[in-house]
Amino acid sequence: MTERLTDLLHRAVDDLVIPPAPSTVVISHGRSVRRRRRFSLATGAALLAAGVGVAAIVGDAPADRGTDPADTTSGLTGAVFSVGVTVYWDGGAHHTTIDDQAIKSSYFTSVGLLVRHGDNNASDGGGPQRFSLVRPDGTVSPVSVVTEEIVPGVDPTEPYLAYTEVVDGVVQVVVHNVSTDEEVARVPLPGRLEWGGWSGPPVALDGDTVYVGTLDVIRTVDWRTGEMGKVDGLGSGYPSINGGRTVGRTGDRATVVDVDTGEVLLSVAAGRHGYLALSPDGRFATLDTGRSFDVYDIETGTHTTFEGGSYDYGWTAEDDLARLEHHHVVTCSPITAECTTGAERIPGDGGGVAPDDVRFAGQIFES
Repeated sequence: MTERLTDLLHRAVDDLVIPPAPSTVVISHGRSVRRRRRFSLATGAALLAAGVGVAAIVGDAPADRGTDPADTTSGLTGAVFSVGVTVYWDGGAHHTTIDDQAIKSSYFTSVGLLVRHGDNNASDGGGPQRFSLVRPDGTVSPVSVVTEEIVPGVDPTEPYLAYTEVVDGVVQVVVHNVSTDEEVARVPLPGRLEWGGWSGPPVALDGDTVYVGTLDVIRTVDWRTGEMGKVDGLGSGYPSINGGRTVGRTGDRATVVDVDTGEVLLSVAAGRHGYLALSPDGRFATLDTGRSFDVYDIETGTHTTFEGGSYDYGWTAEDDLARLEHHHVVTCSPITAECTTGAERIPGDGGGVAPDDVRFAGQIFES
């Protein structure tokens, strides 16, 4: 009798459908802690200008909605890059095609590779910018966002695309879920803003915070709550923020700074014109030195040196460097500088792959 009862219990357990823990419940406390910490450095929430308020659709992915499950990488392994309109991943072992004239750039997200494409491969200008999501299984999902000449923001640990749009003279911060293809927030910014030559201010996305670059200061927007602020010491113009870190200069030294605390995490001699560039997750920083470039581990301060220019390289989701050489992918460790050449042959134009047609995800410097 006991054995029969045990068998029945085991069968009942096997038939249970146990849903995954909702991400919102799990991370809601962490988000609130992070939000309080991030805005502790802000100079105060900006007062809303008369007639300009935070729209009711702020945080249209509200506190009771999350993305389940949420991966921390794109799901596309190895070197991820494009040649023409073909996207390759796993070092070239797999590929798919984007239905457009040219690819401009691509970005890691938690749900796949977000590809920015259009009528030509110019990173800036050149007509409308369209977007598609390459999912880990290789399927391509068009994203219903079309922008003009803007600098978008993504966080590789999230499924969101952030950008700005000017509507009736008012700058609006827009956040779009590229997995579900729906707009989840739209926050109008108060006051008259100036930002340079783009059709809207450039942005960076880090967690729940969108950093908006204007000519006088970097503004912050918590897209879930609409809370706004300004960050001292972050400069102005183009926001470059990865993994809660940003780059800057102090005299003839290039620096990496923790955005939340203002702590200088790395300071290196850079001459008069040298600047650091962060890896997508903010773990590493590169510095071009002329005929070579250095890669710094920000946590340890150690560095390795690579011959050539960093503009030929991109980052993999596993934090390796990758480039294309003689139709093969070369992957290098940023810690040891040891490189391996992949077996897959990448098609080109007969005389080699045209540099203007190659776009690495996590490109150190976009062409």
